[in-house]
Amino acid sequence: MGKIEWAPLNVPMRRRLETLSTALWMWLILFGELGMLISYFILLIYGNLFIKTLCVIYGYFIYTDRKITLNGGRGQGVKWWRDLFWWKLYQSYFPAKLHKTVDLDPNRNYLFAAFPHGVLGLGAFINFATNATGFHDKFPKIRSRPVTLNFHFVIPFFREILLSWGLVSANPNSILSLLKASNKPDHPLNDDGYTSNAVVIVVGGAAESLHCRPNNYTLVLRKRKGFCKLAIKAGTPLVPVMTFGEVDLFDQPPNPPGSKLRRFQEFVKNTTGIAPAAFVGRGFFQYSYGLIPRRKPLNTVVGAPVEVTQIDDPTNEQVNEVHERFCRELDNLFETHKSRFIADHKNVKLVLE
Repeated sequence: MGKIEWAPLNVPMRRRLETLSTALWMWLILFGELGMLISYFILLIYGNLFIKTLCVIYGYFIYTDRKITLNGGRGQGVKWWRDLFWWKLYQSYFPAKLHKTVDLDPNRNYLFAAFPHGVLGLGAFINFATNATGFHDKFPKIRSRPVTLNFHFVIPFFREILLSWGLVSANPNSILSLLKASNKPDHPLNDDGYTSNAVVIVVGGAAESLHCRPNNYTLVLRKRKGFCKLAIKAGTPLVPVMTFGEVDLFDQPPNPPGSKLRRFQEFVKNTTGIAPAAFVGRGFFQYSYGLIPRRKPLNTVVGAPVEVTQIDDPTNEQVNEVHERFCRELDNLFETHKSRFIADHKNVKLVLE
């Protein structure tokens, strides 16, 4: 074990609060879901009659509400929750910034394909699940709707947090309902003042987290074409999104393909759908070990839309053609902007697996 680098005692209060906000977010994402599920069953089993009755009613509500959460959710979330000053502290910890390359027409819907996933997709969260980096100022009248796995929306209490962030189920019908939604200002779905949906999918998912280490932009993309098929079915432009710095937030022990660690990680991922990345960050009072991401800049660049032709039932060849065009545009986006955000940019390449 290497020498521990301790944080100085005279750190400004603002920086302490930034670290605290980031640490609490990590706790919420890593342990909050299990904690809330256990709390629900404790209340259901050991609570008094009134508490048990509330738990049963809430459980029934979750069961019936699944039709809504699996078909586009409940709008872009709760504004005051997305606007919390707490998220601004979280954003300034790195700091995280959102960069626009072109204007997007608010009379169309979009499918944002975001990379890399990193360990937990922090860049996608801070830019598209909160208003801390000014998404709505840069892209007026467009809602950002990040996608996550279906099972999160059946976890008591935790699901309400996700819905307040505006997250939506990864169910294909849910995504298509948003991509095909009306852009007319007078449509009931647009009574919040917005006319467009930007559905945000972090395509690489759990598998990509196993590649996460500084300066390693290896993306799981070559065989992932479902997002292209959804875009074609809806006739929705694909927008490449690249977060520079996402892979620098944590390190991992060596886990090359075929190693014991990698075989174990692949086994767990294939069995549970969760990739157990052995990540190492920093602690609250020291910089050497822990679960808090390192204080590295996050720069998320939103590229130009890749146009697609609407086809109800696209062939494999049509999906492959769109996928190839998207890969070229993503690589071009990376090469165009890497010199701004990567110190050793000449030796860093985008690798698609």
